[in-house]
Amino acid sequence: MRILVVDELCPPQLGGIQVRFKGLAKQWAAMGHEVHVTAIDHLGTSSEKEVIDGINYHRIMKDDGYYKSGPFGRKVSTIFTYTFKLKPFFKQEWDLIIFCQFPMLPQIFYKLFYKKRAKTALDFVEYRGSRLWKIINNIILNAADQVICISNHVKQCVLEHRKDNLHIIPSFVDTTGAVSASKTNYIFMGRMVEHKHPEHAIQAVLAYNETYNKNMPLQMMGGGGMLQELKTEYAGNGCITFLGSVDDEVKQQVLANGRILILPSEREGLPIVVIEAMSYGVPTITTDYPGNGTQFFVTEEQIGKVAQPDVNDIAKKIKEIEDDYDAFVNRCNQIKDNYDTKVIAQKYLDIFR
Repeated sequence: MRILVVDELCPPQLGGIQVRFKGLAKQWAAMGHEVHVTAIDHLGTSSEKEVIDGINYHRIMKDDGYYKSGPFGRKVSTIFTYTFKLKPFFKQEWDLIIFCQFPMLPQIFYKLFYKKRAKTALDFVEYRGSRLWKIINNIILNAADQVICISNHVKQCVLEHRKDNLHIIPSFVDTTGAVSASKTNYIFMGRMVEHKHPEHAIQAVLAYNETYNKNMPLQMMGGGGMLQELKTEYAGNGCITFLGSVDDEVKQQVLANGRILILPSEREGLPIVVIEAMSYGVPTITTDYPGNGTQFFVTEEQIGKVAQPDVNDIAKKIKEIEDDYDAFVNRCNQIKDNYDTKVIAQKYLDIFR
């Protein structure tokens, strides 16, 4: 197959969606498919064209002011420019075009002007339910032949806007090399930003240690605006270690020695960190914020506990997992191969055959 992925960012600029497309595209290329990815270079320092792992990347415009600006967190003028710069790609012959949920306009443009050229899919990973976003969602969710939802919860939200051709393709990892080791430390993985509440993970572990007379360590992985503040606040506390942004080798070491993943985030679709942890037999504790889709995955797959967004309740859920720890580990190991990269990449393409 000849596949075009219309993303907004791409390596080395990686968010959760870009990690998802990178993994899929790499596997599709390994399977013999021709894969092209278009994107905006929001750092302004990357090559216009590059082949990585058999994937043809096309950074068709540069704008270091694009990301984290404008009413949608993206500069609107750049969205329009990027969309029109896609015209040469849209005129080519493709077997499949996959549109990233963001930046929203390209899939609408393609539907209006290139209706019969290729099968199309919208990869939809995060549902936002404000009045404005419901209007936007109604438009973009009906601008592609198929809608790929990252979780069952996201699919249920999408049903408000369309009923047909909805599919679930979850997050995934390469599970073959995931081998658990000591299970000695709790983990937080993610950006140190307000909506992910890394401080609640810290406070919950300290509360658990104090309440149950334990001395469990917590390793904090990730950069972000809160990192230095938290490092200063908890300097000298022997239970808390800040690793900052880490490479894959360090991350795998932490996961191999991980015991419980604590993810008290307000807003998630299905973050890959949950699948990564599960592949190492590490259960997850998350919180029941309305915008946190992780809670539904954790409940449906029975790989952890969902706490109220309260430090003491998170500490209580740590105790509940510890009391039946082997059962949660066994459940993670039982289902992890369902989320292997090769399995998911093939399942994705099977939708269009």
